[in-house]
Amino acid sequence: MSSDNTNPLRDPQDRRLPRIAGPCVLVIFGVTGDLSRKKLMPAVYDLASRGLLPPGFGLVGFARRDWAHQDFAQQVHDAVREYARTPFREEVWRQLLEGIRFVPGEFGDDAAFETLGQTIGDLDRSRGTGGNHAFYLSIPPGFFDNVVGQLRKHGLAGDDRRGSWSRVIIEKPFGHDLDSARELNRIVSSAFPSESVFRIDHYLGKETVQNMMALRFANQMFEPIWNNNYVSHVQITMAEDIGIAGRAGYYDGIGAARDVIQNHLLQLMALTAMEEPTSFLAPQLRAEKQKVLAAARPAKDLKLHTSRGQYLAGWQGGEKVVGYLEEQGVNPDSTTETFAAIRVDIENRRWAGVPFYLRTS
Repeated sequence: MSSDNTNPLRDPQDRRLPRIAGPCVLVIFGVTGDLSRKKLMPAVYDLASRGLLPPGFGLVGFARRDWAHQDFAQQVHDAVREYARTPFREEVWRQLLEGIRFVPGEFGDDAAFETLGQTIGDLDRSRGTGGNHAFYLSIPPGFFDNVVGQLRKHGLAGDDRRGSWSRVIIEKPFGHDLDSARELNRIVSSAFPSESVFRIDHYLGKETVQNMMALRFANQMFEPIWNNNYVSHVQITMAEDIGIAGRAGYYDGIGAARDVIQNHLLQLMALTAMEEPTSFLAPQLRAEKQKVLAAARPAKDLKLHTSRGQYLAGWQGGEKVVGYLEEQGVNPDSTTETFAAIRVDIENRRWAGVPFYLRTS
């Protein structure tokens, strides 16, 4: 099978096989946030630029802004111009622009969710999206249950019409501890069936991460020595050269351990340590990663094998920058960590005695 280069919107240098999505409306809650501006909206444009979005596509923003549709469209335009990975093309932008809408409101505002339902219904009719709706919760985790409850209350959750679907995408962190994660899972499951819930760890989309399994299981040089007979320890480090970049409202009170270690780095550890799955389908991958996480134990002496810290003022890229406690919106007495490290031991036959060091800064 060869890729289809007849699509005028498709990048002729892109050799990946096209998988064009079906018609749908994507609703992004929290469109004014950093994730939406730098990642989500540019990604939507990149899909359109590669010819992977259908003509029947709608993008709805929901946030606490007194914007009209054209104001939101300008925000999308600016984000795409700055952060998209594919070149800006006017014909691609015009195609997207026809389906862009905005709904202002608070998460607890019933009237706003009624307007959202009407807006989605209008797009179903005008864009032919067929009742297929995806809700992306690009919002602080404390609002997840509120938004999911509103979607259920106003008939936007679940598959109401035969042949259509309704899905929810939830970013990390999923709860702040085990009990809160279980309660959030109960709330989400009451509104959406399990196959319609997508808990996203966007770090797993990085190309280097996706190549991990090929590096391990398709490489006869590495796989035979990928065990405690030849490996003394494993270090997994996520190092960033930026501060919180205006995310104090989200970051302070969550910190590096919850923001990075309990999702990104544990997932990387699981990919590094797992046995070869019987196939690379999601259920088999999940089963092998679960085995690793079930065998993982924190080091017995937490004082010796964990560390927390905050960045101080200094120089970055030739520019002077402030410390964490001087960042705008951060409580000067905050104890939230921006550096975290932990040793994890995996108690199975392959990795017994090999410490895994996870750290982020």
